[in-house]
Amino acid sequence: MRLSEYTDYACRVLMHCAAHPGLTTIGELAERYGISKNHLMKIVQDLGRKGLLETTRGRGGGVRLGVDPTQLRLGDIVRMAETDLRLVECFDPAHNRCKMVPACQLQHTLNKALDAYFAELDRVTLADLAWPGSGFGVLPDLLAARVPATAPAPTSAEKSAPAAPA
Repeated sequence: MRLSEYTDYACRVLMHCAAHPGLTTIGELAERYGISKNHLMKIVQDLGRKGLLETTRGRGGGVRLGVDPTQLRLGDIVRMAETDLRLVECFDPAHNRCKMVPACQLQHTLNKALDAYFAELDRVTLADLAWPGSGFGVLPDLLAARVPATAPAPTSAEKSAPAAPA
């Protein structure tokens, strides 16, 4: 199962806003994550309509988290963002043409797997994903500075070593 780009970006925006409680502009988010500003505008508007973000228009405006991150579960975000969780045709009775349905155990097995997937996602809150000391890393520190992924940061020994002759 692959989550949609929309869900991926919605999670990133919510994680960022949980890690940085002040206002953040869509332009800042777009630049920081390399996401189209127009695409982010649609996602932010949708998250705002759903009450997950507070949005302020105009000069000095931006977005901030609109809910308590300790109460928002990752499973809730994914359920809200994913528009189609039908893993196979038989999950949609209106369009199912499979002749195996009366005897097939695939739908039942996949339903159990989907339930287990969401049970795991429901164990994690937005705060778990975004805050230091949560057991999930230090997202604010990673988001604070954009370090190019092309070269690792020099160690203190490398910084103090004399330059090699050319």
